[in-house]
Amino acid sequence: MVTVLHSSELSMAFDKLARRENLSLQEIQLAAGAIFEVLTNRSQDYLMLTTAFFGALTVKKPCIDELIGLAKAMEKTKTVNFHFNIVDKPVVTAGGTGGDTLHTINITTPAIITAASAGAYAVKSGSKSFSSKTGCIDLAEALGINTHLSPSKIGECLKTLRTALWSSENIYPWMSSLIQLGSQNSTKQLLPLLYSLRLVIATALNPFSLKRQVRGVSEPFTELVSNVLGSCGYERAFVVLGYGQTENIRIDEFSTLGKNVVSELKLNGDVETFNVYPQDLGIKIGKPNEIIARASHQENAKIVAKVLSGKDKSSCRDIILLNAAAILVLSDVCQNLRDGYELAKQTIDDGYAFTKLEQLRFFKN
Repeated sequence: MVTVLHSSELSMAFDKLARRENLSLQEIQLAAGAIFEVLTNRSQDYLMLTTAFFGALTVKKPCIDELIGLAKAMEKTKTVNFHFNIVDKPVVTAGGTGGDTLHTINITTPAIITAASAGAYAVKSGSKSFSSKTGCIDLAEALGINTHLSPSKIGECLKTLRTALWSSENIYPWMSSLIQLGSQNSTKQLLPLLYSLRLVIATALNPFSLKRQVRGVSEPFTELVSNVLGSCGYERAFVVLGYGQTENIRIDEFSTLGKNVVSELKLNGDVETFNVYPQDLGIKIGKPNEIIARASHQENAKIVAKVLSGKDKSSCRDIILLNAAAILVLSDVCQNLRDGYELAKQTIDDGYAFTKLEQLRFFKN
């Protein structure tokens, strides 16, 4: 059951959201804290309450203070605190909000592995599929990677291999309920109404307490998310919305199919928005049918393994390389995306990326 206190907090929040009024920083933190507790305890009607809350926020459109407040509330739910001062270089993470219109393969997970192979310190915490065919953890487990190492082993893995993949369920007690929410047939029809939840995850999900990330969104909120990241303590970030040949095709990663709208959070706190086109980087325009996810986790894992081994030369390879390039830039390994793309490509061709995959697979105990 929802407590009396939580009932009043949520009731007030729903009243204001119904009037399309913004919640204050304190109001959103209290309401979000109640929602996360409801999810954690799987209280009565937790699916309905969560869907209604984030649905109302989506209809109203979240403001920057609401996203900051949600991030602060989410940070308080973490059960583990990581300190990656064991390495003296920037550590970068990457991920997308989901909700893309093309339903691509999982791109950021192999991009993380490729970037680490090229000299970056790059880690990723993810979940099983929420709305996509294959989530980060689904893919990693299909590739034979242990995503449930202890926190100390994650630190050791990062120090030894410059990378690690970890399940967010290990640190956020409400995550498994959220994944169940996404799997409900009744909820799937409402996923477009839950885009505010995707934005919250994009701006607030930071289990490793990192300061740099590449974040993909599938709606035109790049500047908003970049500004929220800056307010939440990030020092550098790329927030990108990738398009296909038309703006009806949108993916939550850097795209090789068409234009990319990028909002860059710089070290001085400024946010600059600009467009990136694959042809400007010497990348051929990709073929949509080559990057669409297959039916099973195992099939998608085989595609990723072929890309990392250098055997797959399709559009899957190029889009993974471009996203690895963004990680390499934020890692201070490369100056720009073109150099990052070329380095990532050479890394795969020289066999380092597949070697990194094998190292991750054997780093289990």
